[in-house]
Amino acid sequence: MSPILTPEAIEALKWIDQFGESRPFPPAFANVVYALLSDGLVYQSAEGRAELTDDGKAFLSDEYD
Repeated sequence: MSPILTPEAIEALKWIDQFGESRPFPPAFANVVYALLSDGLVYQSAEGRAELTDDGKAFLSDEYD
């Protein structure tokens, strides 16, 4: 069962999927990213950077199937 995410959290997941480790996530996403970390949908790859976990990838895949 996929978690229910806010539109902001979904946008953050999309951004991380697109840019991931190549760019620090925008400061506006900071609180959302920390929530996504707690949900296991992303992991912190470096300070201010995040990558999708397999669960995060599955969530985006399920969201757009």
